[in-house]
Amino acid sequence: MTAPSTFVHPCWGLQVHWWAVDPSGQVGLFSSAFGPVPTAAHTHEATMHEATVQARARHPEWFDWICHDDPDECPETHCPVTPDYGPYLFTWDEETDDRYTRFGIPKRPLLVSELPGRPAAAARLVEVGFRFERVVRVDLSYPEGRELLLGSA
Repeated sequence: MTAPSTFVHPCWGLQVHWWAVDPSGQVGLFSSAFGPVPTAAHTHEATMHEATVQARARHPEWFDWICHDDPDECPETHCPVTPDYGPYLFTWDEETDDRYTRFGIPKRPLLVSELPGRPAAAARLVEVGFRFERVVRVDLSYPEGRELLLGSA
C-alpha cells in the first residue's frame, strides 16, 4: 500500500515509532515498519523521535518484544505480549490486511498523565476516537484527501 505523497513520512519503510492517546487517556505505541504514519507524526517527527528515545531509555521492554513461542506456532505476525505496565502496542501488518494490529495489552495501561513532558506531548499529537482496549486493528486511510484513523474489534 502506498500513501499519497503528501502524507509520506520522512522515514517511510523504516521502523518508526509514533504515539497516540485514546479518549480515556490511555497511550498507544505504534511501530510503522513499512507502514504509513498519521500526518501529526509526520509533521512533528522530531517530537515523536525524542519521545521514543526518552521512553526507550526508561522502558526498553516497551520496544524489545520477543516471541518466546516457536515462531511456526505463533498465530499472529507478532506473538501477543502482556507487559505488566505500559502502552498498548501496535505494529503495521502489511502481510495480512494493511492495518496496524494490536499485539500488546498491558496489565496496567499507561496513561498520558503519567508520561513525562516529551512523550506526553507526542502522544497528545495523535488523538484517536476509540479505546485501545476495545480494538484489535487500526486502519489509517485518506478518503477524499483527509486523514481517518479507525479502530475495529
